Amino acid sequence: MNYEKSKALKFYLSNIKPYSDKIPYFRKVAKIIWIICWKITFKLKSIKLSVDLEKIYWVSPNAIKYACRETYYNISLHYQLKNIEKILIKDWDLTPNIIKVEERKSYKAIYAHFIEGKKWQDTDFYKIELNMVKAGMIRWGCSAKREFIERFKNLDELYKDIKNNGFKTQKMLEKKGILKHKGIREIEDEISIAIGRYGDLIRYDAQHRFALSKILNIDRIPVQILFRHEKWMKFRKEILTYIRREMDGKAYQPLLHPDLSDIPSVWSEKRFEIIRDSLGIKSGTLLDIGAHWGYFCHKFEEIGFQCTVMEDSQKNLYFLRKLRRAGNTNFRIFNKSIFDSEDHTEDMNKLNFDIVLVLDIFNQFRDITEKDLYLKLIKLFKKVKAKEMYFQMPEELKRM
Repeated sequence: MNYEKSKALKFYLSNIKPYSDKIPYFRKVAKIIWIICWKITFKLKSIKLSVDLEKIYWVSPNAIKYACRETYYNISLHYQLKNIEKILIKDWDLTPNIIKVEERKSYKAIYAHFIEGKKWQDTDFYKIELNMVKAGMIRWGCSAKREFIERFKNLDELYKDIKNNGFKTQKMLEKKGILKHKGIREIEDEISIAIGRYGDLIRYDAQHRFALSKILNIDRIPVQILFRHEKWMKFRKEILTYIRREMDGKAYQPLLHPDLSDIPSVWSEKRFEIIRDSLGIKSGTLLDIGAHWGYFCHKFEEIGFQCTVMEDSQKNLYFLRKLRRAGNTNFRIFNKSIFDSEDHTEDMNKLNFDIVLVLDIFNQFRDITEKDLYLKLIKLFKKVKAKEMYFQMPEELKRM
């Protein structure tokens, strides 16, 4: 544990807690003061950074593949609030400063206990942490063995609660009167994540609740974004500026990264849902012609398709590649137009896919004649072979 944090906690447990527990309403008043200070600080930081630091995002636990190592995990709260826009700069988001969530000892212990049926005391994590408590260190706010054992009993109760009732935000739990753990931070104590330079979602805090959500296969969990890498903030500003200046303030299709999900879009999720529900096959290969920023490949890769993009706009390619990396997706990208007269690369010569999407790609041809449109369609259908093809014509061309 961070030395200054441990020192402060020891001081609280030794000199304040024994007396504060005897003072009526002390904890309640302290909690209210804490929340007010927390909210004011976050509001000021939100204005400065042009992001809502209190916003709750619902994300898949599987989208969070890495966790910060303890060097960063135990940075004191005071330092977090004072330096929130500067705290994690340099290489905090790269190996060896992050670790796969499944490789953390705490995750392995939780998996071993709940999935493999091992007793807590038979896991390496339990033994190591207990020895540290016995040595006089503060772990999980525990300074004695009995407190430590009680924390593991609470984990068992938490597992049952999440399994039976689903994953709730801290505010939802407080409203229902079932928030049992002590402390003055519980209302704000959501799972917190950091965003790395490429857009990776990296778990920062609440390792045990997060681990439970993964082993229980929870679909979506509430998280707060506590830190953003300066390079990600630069890209975020780029995309917001481009949408505002070049796209009348709306992205063409929904942006799926949590930190971009509140940007409005021309098209909703409805097109994807209609196509998905109409598919005759549930897996295979998919080609998206004129994919823009890759929305459909992100969505179809998530449900098991091997996807390929054809996009010839250099502006679109820049954001397409950045967003592919941010989403940790693997679809192929070809900087080609289906209407190019020259041959495509060897990989694209056959253009044989299970599913082909041709959605609204003719909106770039503003002055196209009926004859030219007909010839382009013939060229398209000669080049592409598909078991299923989904085609969408722009509204202005439907009236030709």
